[in-house]
This record gives sequence, C-alpha cells and structure tokens, in this order.
Amino acid sequence: MKKAIGALSFMGMTFLIIGLALAQGVYTGLIVDASDLSFTPSASPKIFDEEGREIYGSAYLDKAWVEKHGVVGYAKNLTEGKGNTRVAGNPYVIKAIKVTGPNSKDLIVSNADAGKVRELAKHLNFLDQAKVVIIVP
Repeated sequence: MKKAIGALSFMGMTFLIIGLALAQGVYTGLIVDASDLSFTPSASPKIFDEEGREIYGSAYLDKAWVEKHGVVGYAKNLTEGKGNTRVAGNPYVIKAIKVTGPNSKDLIVSNADAGKVRELAKHLNFLDQAKVVIIVP
C-alpha cells in the first residue's frame, strides 16, 4: 500500500511539474512542418535559416546520442508529430519555407523562426538531445 501511495505521489508530482512547465512556456522539442514541400526524409537532415546558416544538424549532437536516437523523428501530420515521444509535452512548431541540399533532404526556415530557435536553444536542451520532429509530405 505504501508503495502504491508513493508511486501515485510521484506521478502526481510529475504531472504537476509538466503542467507548470507548459504554463510557463517551456518547450520540450521542435517540430518543423515541411508537409507542403518536396522534402526527402533522410537519416541526417539539416535545418538552415534564409541566409544559409545552419541552426540544426548532426554537428550539434553527441555522436553516441545520434547512434542511439537518430538526428530527427518523422511524422505524417502535426497531430502525430505532437504525439511523438521525442517532442512530447509542448513542442515549438515552425514551418519550413524551402528545401535545399542534395536530393532535397535539408530544410530552410525563416530568419525570424531561426532566431527564435537559436534563442530557445540558449536556455533549453531540446536541440542537444535531438528532440526534433519533421512533418513530411
């Protein structure tokens, strides 16, 4: 009985912490919507701003982390993407504006969105932990 009460207390505290994080606008991951583009999913896509500066890619990640989790996850729509455990909770959602790179496997986002992602990355670790999902066509 004590173990059950302890487990329920732990779960309650976990939900409380998640709820507080969401209320305070803490983002748990990044979703990039490329559903309107001719994007080709790959094992190691990169995301650039309009000036061609990389904001996300394998260079930002620990090699061991990439081998275990991959660089990104993929989803077929925004609902599926938000439900992906990689970004679950309160992901920040942006829209890709173009594809680039060999075989259209990299994405470009607006400079404004890139700036916001860079700012978030200063305080949150979701990019370091590959908590990125791309919505594919």
